[in-house]
Amino acid sequence: MPTVADGAKMVFLDMNLQHHRIAMGVQVIVKDPKEIENIKQREMDIAKERIHKILDTGVNIVLTTKGADDLCMMYFVEAGGLCAQRGNSEDL
Repeated sequence: MPTVADGAKMVFLDMNLQHHRIAMGVQVIVKDPKEIENIKQREMDIAKERIHKILDTGVNIVLTTKGADDLCMMYFVEAGGLCAQRGNSEDL
């Protein structure tokens, strides 16, 4: 992850940047184990789409008051961005 950003454009978020998971209480019945892999892949794709929508605005630094998991951090690093998580809202 970069440590210096020239011409930085920042965004402050009050949301989790974690991969999307199926909600508790939702029952998914699958007959083929490949379907489970497809479900997991779609969960990761949703997170990737969220990150790319943020980065497509021209932002290269994201500060969030909530968490960001390793998968989302990886997407930021691949795009050359910087993400800081669990910042105090008063500090932001």
